[in-house]
Amino acid sequence: METIPKTVLIDSFQNLPEQVEVEQVIEQIILLAKTERSRRQLDNGESYTHEKVKDAYQNIRIQ
Repeated sequence: METIPKTVLIDSFQNLPEQVEVEQVIEQIILLAKTERSRRQLDNGESYTHEKVKDAYQNIRIQ
């Protein structure tokens, strides 16, 4: 289960208009969750350099 710091969520909601559709709120939460997950992955070294991705892509294309 993804977690989001409450302060990040509250700050994000401050930027929404006074009247907002539920779908907009859900989309905002999903975006924040994905961003937070990506930030954690980067912090944990779970990322690939551009060169690694290019090499992996080349290997796939060759096969």
